[in-house]
Amino acid sequence: MSNFITMLPIEELHPRGNARPLNDEALADLADSIEAVGLINPLRVRPLGGQYEIIAGRHRFTACDSLGWREIPCVIVDDDDRHAEMSMIAENLHRADLTALERDEQITRWIELSGQNSSAESSAASLPQEPLGNDSEVLAQVEPKPPGGRPEGGTRAAARELGIEKEDARRAVKVSSLSPEAKAVAREIGVDDNRTALLDAAKHTSPEAQVQALKARQGGIAGRIETKRTPSYEDMRAAILLLRELNADDMTRICPPAKRAGMCQQLSALIVTFEQVKESVLA
Repeated sequence: MSNFITMLPIEELHPRGNARPLNDEALADLADSIEAVGLINPLRVRPLGGQYEIIAGRHRFTACDSLGWREIPCVIVDDDDRHAEMSMIAENLHRADLTALERDEQITRWIELSGQNSSAESSAASLPQEPLGNDSEVLAQVEPKPPGGRPEGGTRAAARELGIEKEDARRAVKVSSLSPEAKAVAREIGVDDNRTALLDAAKHTSPEAQVQALKARQGGIAGRIETKRTPSYEDMRAAILLLRELNADDMTRICPPAKRAGMCQQLSALIVTFEQVKESVLA
């Protein structure tokens, strides 16, 4: 199928069901950029059910929709399900503001999809379509050893294809093996962008132990308040004064969108503790 850019009606376009959630702040920035300079990168779509499925470009699609566009430039491809998902992952890894957990899940899914292709080509048993439950299963996805040759493992192939280090891919698989309960807690307490904490939790086998390890590594301001000492009134006053001096550019630089949720939670904990100290001082 041709890869020429084609203008398609917006009502004929729809996102993939497993597309990552929209980032409202990134979406607003993207809409401003598109309004100022136009859409630089067209959407990547494929025909599906009489319409077109967006393989790459959901944020661009939503931004154009919010601007009232009725047609959007697209590149139409004939990707199958596997290639469509891999295209979506590649775009997410290179363009999206992902947390460490999200990035590692995307890399691991790439390895799984790559393993499915290797199995199909070698006529081996088919691999499960759902994400695998532990890192040993993913790491085992290698091509059968050909006569006189050495197979290229899933992590090694992913590293080469995605332009990352092999050890980076292995760590991604380890992090992605965390239980759903642990991942939910990591997002809730704001450590989903702390890869060291995630890897530490992944050393444990039970969901309960993983959750405990994450909570112990909650870190940041809140973690130091809980595990060390209650700061003095002057400590807290100095911290609040420092925050008041920061302007919008400062906050954008030190707190990128991918880390903003966790930072807000830690700042909230700081303010609560400040009020508690203030009450005790004034009592």
